[in-house]
This record gives sequence, structure tokens and C-alpha cells, in this order.
Amino acid sequence: MIGILLIYWIWKAYTNLAIEYDKNKWTYFFIGVIAYYGSTAIAGFVVGLFSVFINGIDSTEGESYINPGWNIFFVLCGALGCYGVFKLLENKVQKERAMAKKEGIESIGVSDEN
Repeated sequence: MIGILLIYWIWKAYTNLAIEYDKNKWTYFFIGVIAYYGSTAIAGFVVGLFSVFINGIDSTEGESYINPGWNIFFVLCGALGCYGVFKLLENKVQKERAMAKKEGIESIGVSDEN
């Protein structure tokens, strides 16, 4: 159930960003979902690597990683990664908008005196 709520919040945030800056909302939504699941997978991979380096390969066998604490940790890592990508996209579209507002190359050499 929490996963469905997270997907909804990701959809809402990324869609609002896309609409605000006249971008494709579905592309931004998929970027958000990929950022969330990618961050979660990367966090799991890093935790697995640290476990192997610290305790050896035998530490990954068994059910020591199946508990709610790890699940909450990975959800938080996914949310932080998704938020980071959101901020990167927000800065990118703000810079694009600022560049579009600057006078274009067509106005070079044109005098304002009429």
C-alpha cells in the first residue's frame, strides 16, 4: 500500500513540474519512477557489497536482511534519490527558461533607435 502511495506522490510531483514548464508529463513521471526504483536498487547493491566486504560472502545467506528496518531504509534511499533527481530536473528546466528569456542572436547589431 505504501508503494502505491509513493508512486502517486512521484507522479504528482513530476507531473506538476512538467506542466509548469511545458514539458511532457509522462516522460517526467517515468523519470521519477526510474529514479525511485534505481535509487532503491543501488542502495541494496551498496549494502550487499558492504556486507560482503565486512563479514564475508557467507553473511548474505539466510534471512538476516528480511525485516522491516531494511525495507524502511531502502524506501528512504529511494525517496532521497527521487527527490535529488527532481531537484536536478527543476534546476535544468529553470535554466532552460532563463536562457529562452534572454534575447536571441537575431537581436545582435539591431539598434533600438527608430
